[in-house]
Amino acid sequence: MDPIDNNANIKPSRAGGDARTGGVEQAGRSGAASSSKPVVEADAVTITRMATDMLQLENQLADVPDANMERVEQLRAAISDGSYKVDLERIVNNLLQAEQDLS
Repeated sequence: MDPIDNNANIKPSRAGGDARTGGVEQAGRSGAASSSKPVVEADAVTITRMATDMLQLENQLADVPDANMERVEQLRAAISDGSYKVDLERIVNNLLQAEQDLS
């Protein structure tokens, strides 16, 4: 998954600072007395709806196990005791259907 580029949403602040400084004005720059405190504006980041949805899906998928371990154990046991039977007709039909889907 590609990282999200949040820099595309950064705009210059209204106080005249540029996006890289976060709108911080230093005392003395605008001719104010050195005893005045710098003006600081809060930074804001906007994330698109699609990015928000993708983050939610990513978090939901993180909670889903990679494999159904109960089913894996059932198959292992069936293979070990010789009771697992391969259905060749089902495999062939699924392969043919996959080939038709790709065409």
